[in-house]
Amino acid sequence: MSPADLGPHASLERMNRFQEPEARRIIGELGLPAGSRGLDVGCGVGLYALWLAEAVGQGGRVVAIEPESAKVEAARALVGGEAAGERLEFQQGDGTAIPLPDRSVDWVWCGDVLHHIVDTEKALREFLRVLRPGGRIIVKESQVFSAMFLPGHPELERRIQLAEIRRTVDEGAGRSFQERRQTTPASLRAAGLTSVAMRTYTLERRAPLAPADHGYIQHTVFSRNWGDRLRELLPPEDWRERTRLCDEGSPANVLRSPDYYCLYPVTVFSARRRA
Repeated sequence: MSPADLGPHASLERMNRFQEPEARRIIGELGLPAGSRGLDVGCGVGLYALWLAEAVGQGGRVVAIEPESAKVEAARALVGGEAAGERLEFQQGDGTAIPLPDRSVDWVWCGDVLHHIVDTEKALREFLRVLRPGGRIIVKESQVFSAMFLPGHPELERRIQLAEIRRTVDEGAGRSFQERRQTTPASLRAAGLTSVAMRTYTLERRAPLAPADHGYIQHTVFSRNWGDRLRELLPPEDWRERTRLCDEGSPANVLRSPDYYCLYPVTVFSARRRA
């Protein structure tokens, strides 16, 4: 597999495809008003924006923003030709400086992005600025508590997870991504939102894995997330065991087992702006 195949765009698409069955259910259960106008902050490759556009129906509209122009173009290329693509508008934009007028959207969706925004308070102020009175802010975060990808190897997986946490501390300005995910309700309350609703969905996958599930676990989790970026953060013996269990060419790769399964949590937080 080439480095491009392991890049961030491919990784995002794999994660979205892995989550797709539950993602559609999550969006459906939000009950977004038909014909409403929404904002997707940090739309990535655009799949969630597409599913949101499908949910609001023919008269609806979704503006999807992403800071990197390359991702904006990737999103347009991936979903622009879909039936609901005409309801989508992709723009380059930042969650802390949203290129929309005040009170111009009925809801704001932020999926797996808020923990990346160091100035969370500024971002939430922007969400509230563009939101109409009575509208909703919806924050979706994967792995508020850790997933399980190595059944039967809990101690090794826990050490890998701790290495992942340590790896993100600098990027999160002294707070790991998991810490940031877990303090989402406090961040929403600090922004002036009350009665924060919270619901967690557990994704279960079992052998034989569908191609989308196998691709995400092998190439995004094992090869990318648990790849060379963690090598220096794990003791040599843990790295050797991770290699034995996770490398694609290893005879002991866990995905070869007919008994393989994984568990993966997705948590959705939502709150309304006062009318």
